[in-house]
Amino acid sequence: MIADAASAAPARPFVTVVSGYPRSGTSLMMQMLEAGGLPVLKDESFRPTDARNPRGYYEIEDALSLGAEGKTTDWVADAAGKGVKVIAYQLQYLPSGFDYRVVFMRRRIAEVLASSGELQMLRTDSPLSEPDKVMAYKTEYALYEAWLLRQTHMRAVFVSYNDLLEDAAGPVAEVCAFLDAPPAGPLQPKRMIAAIDPALYRNRRYGARARSRAWRPCIACAPASAQAD
Repeated sequence: MIADAASAAPARPFVTVVSGYPRSGTSLMMQMLEAGGLPVLKDESFRPTDARNPRGYYEIEDALSLGAEGKTTDWVADAAGKGVKVIAYQLQYLPSGFDYRVVFMRRRIAEVLASSGELQMLRTDSPLSEPDKVMAYKTEYALYEAWLLRQTHMRAVFVSYNDLLEDAAGPVAEVCAFLDAPPAGPLQPKRMIAAIDPALYRNRRYGARARSRAWRPCIACAPASAQAD
């Protein structure tokens, strides 16, 4: 689903932002965009690869420091025409003087929690049950999405990580249409799809009962112009 809160397309180069919760497929989407021909900001020395992300996290310290006291956002000017990964709750700290196109990743919440270790912690001494924790994360997700839909300097497309792994052609085509023609030229969908490694899809058993389309952003909180699917 593409949501556009702006009245017209930006005339200047926009910043492509990949966002979502940690462990929701943001690194995968960054890999796909890079494979498709979009220049991306990444610093492998800042956060090297590991067993969780053997292909890299595609993060930069400046983006992870958004909202921190004393940190500058001057780097955003250099991100125009490129892709950068920004976690959902830090989108609010991006300076409003730029145009952004946000590829917001969704994933079954139970899988996000399992991948990050939250479900394992819940099974010990957590005061919240697993269903309560999942519902809390769904609610928080919806609030971030509703906020995003209200921003006039941001456009958004919502992409399901689970759908990408099941049949990538549709979501990839939507992302390519959404990003249109970046400075480096049109994205290459076949290369984006080839960057997906199904073997890295773990923790899928935790989300088997809940389809990714079973929940939507808080549309009632969004402007009427952004409610079309």
